[in-house]
Amino acid sequence: MPCDNKALFNQIAEGDKDAFRLIFDLYKEPFYSAAYKLTRSSYIAEEIVQEAFIILWTKSSQVAAADKPANYLFTILYNCIYGHFKKLAAEKHMMQLVLQDVIAWEEPATEGLLQAKENKELLDAVIRQLPSRQQMVYKLSKQQGLSRFEIATYMCISPNSVRNHLYDAVKSIRLYFKDK
Repeated sequence: MPCDNKALFNQIAEGDKDAFRLIFDLYKEPFYSAAYKLTRSSYIAEEIVQEAFIILWTKSSQVAAADKPANYLFTILYNCIYGHFKKLAAEKHMMQLVLQDVIAWEEPATEGLLQAKENKELLDAVIRQLPSRQQMVYKLSKQQGLSRFEIATYMCISPNSVRNHLYDAVKSIRLYFKDK
């Protein structure tokens, strides 16, 4: 266990980088060992050690003022480890909430897709019951997006006939769905 050299901590509080380097070299290995033992990850342990030494540098006057600076330093380390696990727990909780939202969102979407498929099948069945001219006009207009004039040219009928056939087809479809 590293010695508790209060003079070094006082020098760090005054901004002495060499004293900080000495403390870093003295405590780096025990800090890493403690962090690794609790996290079981070398990467995370290194990150936690770095975070602890950053806190030492930014709060050096508080560490120097402590009765036992070495103990205070280990408290900083364990607070960093605790913060890491607290962050993991929060992330896990957030992921569970997101997953619940995705599941809740997918269920109505799936139901909506099924309903849309059923509606399309029903619409196709109703269209098949229309007279052949109305079927063709409706399909060309609503499903293929052709204009009245394009349909009239394609079917060799007047644009007014196209309008009448389309009107009758839509009316029949609406009546069918209104009854259902």
